[in-house]
Amino acid sequence: MELTFPQNAVVVVAGVPGAGKSTLIRRAVDRDGVAVVDTDDARARGRDGRGLYVRHYLRIAGAVLGGRPAVIHTRGTRAPARWAIRAMAFLRARPAHLVLIDAPREIAEAGQRDRGRAVSQTTMDAEWRRWRRLLTHGIGGERWRTVEILDRDEAATVTAFAFAPAAAAAFAAA
Repeated sequence: MELTFPQNAVVVVAGVPGAGKSTLIRRAVDRDGVAVVDTDDARARGRDGRGLYVRHYLRIAGAVLGGRPAVIHTRGTRAPARWAIRAMAFLRARPAHLVLIDAPREIAEAGQRDRGRAVSQTTMDAEWRRWRRLLTHGIGGERWRTVEILDRDEAATVTAFAFAPAAAAAFAAA
């Protein structure tokens, strides 16, 4: 399946730790013409620790304020973070799309363990509560152009994020 967005889109890929966000982005996004913001990229460059998330949010702002299509990795469980990305996109007249990857908790936790960087149980408990609340109550008035909820199996079938000219701007899953 290919997910198609407008050429100037900001696409946020969200889910609990271990849901498969980085895997989806790595597999389906051609980084040549797309600004990709993923914490795994910083870790791969040896940047971890306290400043990781400050730099991550600065990179998000740069990607949203830039001119290329943007794909952003975030847990997405905190409404203020989603709202900030959506607001920046709005200020730049860019359509903001939300792709939620919903994975069972035990599979997400196993994915974290397999990668050797599991979040603490306290963090996972909090993320899971916020995630379930998000899926149960929705995103309220955040006004995303589209919201796509994929389970882990559906996310595994996504072969590409395509960015089409504005004239063909309708979001489409093919």
